Amino acid sequence: MDYLSPSDVPEPPPRKPKADNDNGPVDPWARYTHPPLPSGLLPPVIEEYARVQAEMMGVDAGGLAAAALAVCAAAIPDSIQLKVKRHDDWMESPRIWVALVGSPSTKKSPIITNATAPLKKIDRELYRAYVEAKAEYDALEKEPKKTASAPKHVRLRLEDTTIEAAQEVLKDSPNGVLCLQDELSGWFGSMDKYSGNRGAAKDRAFWLQSFNGGNYTVNRIGRGDVWIDNLSVSMLGGIQPEPMRKVAGDAVDDGLLQRLFPIVLGSASIGKDEPTPPVVAMYAALVDRLHGLSKPLAGSLVEVPLRFDKGAQAIRNELEEKHHAMAAGWEAMNRKLAAHIGKYDGLFARLCAIWHCIESTGNRPASEVKEDTARRVAAFLHDFLFPHAIAFYADVLGLSERHDALLATAGWILAHQPPSVTVRSVRRGDTVMRAMDNYEAQAVLDRLDAFGWLEPVPTARRDSMQWTVRPAVHTLFAARAGEEAERRRKVREIIADAARLKQAA
Repeated sequence: MDYLSPSDVPEPPPRKPKADNDNGPVDPWARYTHPPLPSGLLPPVIEEYARVQAEMMGVDAGGLAAAALAVCAAAIPDSIQLKVKRHDDWMESPRIWVALVGSPSTKKSPIITNATAPLKKIDRELYRAYVEAKAEYDALEKEPKKTASAPKHVRLRLEDTTIEAAQEVLKDSPNGVLCLQDELSGWFGSMDKYSGNRGAAKDRAFWLQSFNGGNYTVNRIGRGDVWIDNLSVSMLGGIQPEPMRKVAGDAVDDGLLQRLFPIVLGSASIGKDEPTPPVVAMYAALVDRLHGLSKPLAGSLVEVPLRFDKGAQAIRNELEEKHHAMAAGWEAMNRKLAAHIGKYDGLFARLCAIWHCIESTGNRPASEVKEDTARRVAAFLHDFLFPHAIAFYADVLGLSERHDALLATAGWILAHQPPSVTVRSVRRGDTVMRAMDNYEAQAVLDRLDAFGWLEPVPTARRDSMQWTVRPAVHTLFAARAGEEAERRRKVREIIADAARLKQAA
């Protein structure tokens, strides 16, 4: 099977005659590669930690780097924000959701365990401090206790939690937490498991808000209201491809899935039994320092948000135009991927804030994010994260919605070589094609048009619309056409043999 890089996939063509020098029909059977971890783009400590520790563990370095970035995002106080544009109030905090996608053999859980160890250590220290403060508070006499404030249990992590438990934690943790989900399919499934459709909608709304941050109020009958000053959750979890397909197929398409940035893990190998490398301690010290950061200062008195310098702002503005074009281009092929790309403006700003804080010194980052930082983040986003997103949405979920029907229709076109097709003709194809209704068949043909396979023929009535099959399809996929014809011949033989056996019986 051929493997394509994302740059080989043309944007869906406009509905007009295609030029002779276009990119040609897209291969819907192609697999999409995901690149290894690039060099020189990540903050040096993160890159060294990912490469050295990945070799020690026998895991994918890109997965370990992404997990470490999620940990750093959760460690940075949510009060540190980046002003995205110069002349409006759009702010982004260093908050990201990472999904490690792979089979159990890719060692997702060991990656998560290793990357989160420093954050868990800080969380344990926070718990011990809370227990001591609570004991002192409980020991107060009645009168002093009236004027004393009860200690708050500040947390840095959640694990496999319900939203009710998360609300209790987050009301005392305004700087955000890291939600750890060893298996994200369980997290998605729990939204429907406990409370039915209405409850599931509330759960999803809660998590959607937690990605954005901000105030949140919980109204509880008989138990009083809960005010959450800042509902902020970073996410790190693993998921296997097959459960993910079911999640994507069953879930409400409200954008929750698209907020995760997926990392498709490469194969694992045998690790090394050697002393812990020094960079692991350097990474732990980094997470500890990030947790203690304060807002940047203007001059020496006023705390201010982060801002892009002039060069970084220009890069951000260019990317906004690029992301808009990318999302519009992918809309005809894969709406889920297009919606994911729609998050890239915010993700770029969040990653810039993370890079900037990691590479800062002292307990306050400088107030300006430099052009070099923005350039490296842009390259990381488009040369690493975006190819992983394509590999995830194309190979794991299917390059297009109802990709099974699209492949069946494409195979039928190659085997039968009709000069043109209609909704009615494709609905007379194989079992998968016959199961489509008119709307689904129309959508499949529209996507084959976007893939460069078909050319719409203008008609007076939409219900009689035709598509001409582009001649290049049969030229480029001649070998596939032979395979498809042979496959269909064998299927017919099997059916005929079964019929003869039934008659003989």
